[in-house]
Amino acid sequence: MKAFCPFLKEDCRRNECVIFRNEECLVVSFLQGVSAEETEEEIIVPKWILKKTPEELSEEILEFRQKELPEERSFYTVSESFWESKGVERSSMPLEVRMKIDRVDSIAEERINEEKEAKIKQQWEKEKEELPSLVNKCVDWARSSDVNRLTLADVDTYIIINALDVLDVTRRALYAMVNVKLRSKKRNPVKGR
Repeated sequence: MKAFCPFLKEDCRRNECVIFRNEECLVVSFLQGVSAEETEEEIIVPKWILKKTPEELSEEILEFRQKELPEERSFYTVSESFWESKGVERSSMPLEVRMKIDRVDSIAEERINEEKEAKIKQQWEKEKEELPSLVNKCVDWARSSDVNRLTLADVDTYIIINALDVLDVTRRALYAMVNVKLRSKKRNPVKGR
């Protein structure tokens, strides 16, 4: 009895077919899959993954990021690059190893986010101290340009002209505080004029 080919909708042509190799139909072989015994034998779990704690492995990811990808913003890219550099293909790992890798990634990503938040907080504290001086300079710039009210685009222009690297919260505060000062000077003209 001949085998039926679902693609040709007729009997299998065997060696005449482009998907027939080594006396087997590649589609059928693929659909049958690999037996569980073969799968277990082929999967090699690196012993270092099993020996180290998730915390130790997450520290390795952080060190890798700092050394190899310091400018990378996507944690996904950092994680994929790290595991690839170690020769670990997640999808081929047993469930318990994949779960451990996910835990490692979670810890590392959390640490990276905490570092980012700490840097932002530190930068905000510094910018908050410099804000009054920055407001006065921006008010002077606005007056020299005969501007009575700044838009956010004007504030962005001021920031670019002065090559400032400020947080968005500082930018917004500068916008609000400069406009308050510009309005207060307009309402309270100097007496005697």
